[in-house]
Amino acid sequence: MSENSIDIALVQETYLKPNRPKACSIAGYVQLRTDRTYSSKGYRSVLQTLPTLWPINIPPLTNMEATGCRLAMTGHSTLVIVSVYLPSPKRLLQRDLRALFALGDAVILFGDFNCKT
Repeated sequence: MSENSIDIALVQETYLKPNRPKACSIAGYVQLRTDRTYSSKGYRSVLQTLPTLWPINIPPLTNMEATGCRLAMTGHSTLVIVSVYLPSPKRLLQRDLRALFALGDAVILFGDFNCKT
């Protein structure tokens, strides 16, 4: 990742388990992850970031799962970056989106929204 100047990588559907905290670790990057503990599949979102980003607490969500961080930029407001996953077949709920967008003035959601047409 550093060879390509990638500062942030967001990954969903990892099936990581809490008993393997170093899985998916990349040298020079901080791993922010929230493991699923209530299911046999260990999925939650993962952020691989440079150490200049700070993890944030995600509010309780109904259908979505998320991991997020704040990026303070000189001369700009703080940017909130959230890696999200909406397990299929759960519906995308407005209240989940509102809760995530309330995390700051500038929020970007990335991830797997399981969009169906």
